[in-house]
Amino acid sequence: MGKEIKKFNMVAKLRIMPKGIEVDLKKVENEIKEILSKCETSKFHSAEVQPIAFGLKSLEVAILITEAKSELESIEDKISKLPDVENVTEIDINLLSEI
Repeated sequence: MGKEIKKFNMVAKLRIMPKGIEVDLKKVENEIKEILSKCETSKFHSAEVQPIAFGLKSLEVAILITEAKSELESIEDKISKLPDVENVTEIDINLLSEI
């Protein structure tokens, strides 16, 4: 019949801190998209660069998820292992309602 359409029921917003001001956040974003493309229960939604201080910027990423928090923890772990990432913090998690 075709590929089953996944129903995402959560959106998580993560703050990704780079290891320094010289880090290319677009490259980090693309690496995150690559990680998420291999996950069947999550999908990249959006990314936004946010200024922190003294030229340092963070990358805030919104991810759609179909499963529970354990899926998000797995994604966070994979992102935190990227070479240019200092740390990953959950800044918001919301359930999506049907319209």
